[in-house]
Amino acid sequence: MSGWREYKLNDLVTKLGDGLHGTPTYDPNGEYYFINGSNLINGKIIINDTTKRVTEDEFFKYRKDLTDRTVFVSINGTIGNVATYNNEKVVLGKSACYFNLKDEVSKVFIKYIVQDKAFQHYIFEYANGTTIKNVPLKAIRDYIFNLPDLPTQTAIAEILSSLDDKIELNNKINQELENLAQTLFKRWFVDFEFPNENGEPYKSSGGEMVDSEIGEIPKGWKVKTIGDLGEIVCGKTPSKANKEFFGEEILFIKIPDMHNNVFITKTEDGLSFLGAESQKNKFLKKGTVILSSIATVGLVSIVSKDSQTNQQINAIVPTKDTYTNFLYLLLKSKTDDFKQLASGGSTTLNMNTSTFKGYRVLMPSQNKLDSFDSLVCDLFEQIYRQILEIEELENTRDYLLPKLISGELKVNHQTIN
Repeated sequence: MSGWREYKLNDLVTKLGDGLHGTPTYDPNGEYYFINGSNLINGKIIINDTTKRVTEDEFFKYRKDLTDRTVFVSINGTIGNVATYNNEKVVLGKSACYFNLKDEVSKVFIKYIVQDKAFQHYIFEYANGTTIKNVPLKAIRDYIFNLPDLPTQTAIAEILSSLDDKIELNNKINQELENLAQTLFKRWFVDFEFPNENGEPYKSSGGEMVDSEIGEIPKGWKVKTIGDLGEIVCGKTPSKANKEFFGEEILFIKIPDMHNNVFITKTEDGLSFLGAESQKNKFLKKGTVILSSIATVGLVSIVSKDSQTNQQINAIVPTKDTYTNFLYLLLKSKTDDFKQLASGGSTTLNMNTSTFKGYRVLMPSQNKLDSFDSLVCDLFEQIYRQILEIEELENTRDYLLPKLISGELKVNHQTIN
């Protein structure tokens, strides 16, 4: 590879270290976030509602020398997550390391180096520990790879970034579509301002309300349980002693597969036909709505093809196809309730299947439910199509990534030869 040279990662950094060994003092009103490896997702720092906050004093007490040349890699527990630092207000926990790159190397190119399967395989090989895996900093420093000149690095980074930018755009569009569906759900089924027979907002136009065990509801609507709306299925993991039970034929959904996914179209792990048939009563059909119920409680997704889940997930196989989108939005709106039900005074959240099955919900009249489904079904169909496009883009990026950063595909002014 003409113009490419071999380097250790440590040759290209001004500093390499890990995050805070210890716990800062949290403050729910703090403007800085305490992040760990789980906050590093697809090259970006992701803050969610479970991310702890700290004050500015704690930030200055524990801050590292992060710069606009910093790259993060998770090295403890969750291994291999990657993000670049762009002046976010964060304090880094010990489950991630950071390195500050010299000016003569492209930060984005190096981000792709550490996202590549070669580096990911390397750090898994060097991870030690029995229950919680940890990658020593020396292994990160000693990673060897080939590097082209800076213009070639920049050209390769731009090609790969263009795919990631399109993926990010599609994700943003999907979030907007889901937000619209959630807004419509709230207006119809929380505020009770669905259109009456004259097309006017029901409640504010004097629509009749009646008392119920969960408060006032529109006349003709009923209070039911989740179990009344479909078959409730708690997942299960086939015996790991039988390796023939695992394969790629049937999606096997676990909680990490559900994060930020309206539809489950792919999973990290799978079952063989033999493994799935060993627990055939755990099959879920297309349109099933699933809810994470242990440890991480309240994630909601829709099954897009025949699948099974592990025991941390409860599912409702709806009795009618028109229930799917309604149930998805309904369960999403009840996240706080489910977390409360799952607490039980324990540090590990666990909402059992019987609790989920017996949870009381408001069921609208069938004609209103059908009207609502007609209104939102196109939104969900658009989300599904965007997810499939995202998969194609990811497959293209993942195919090109090792070939570009290894020099197998030659690049000249962003042209692949």
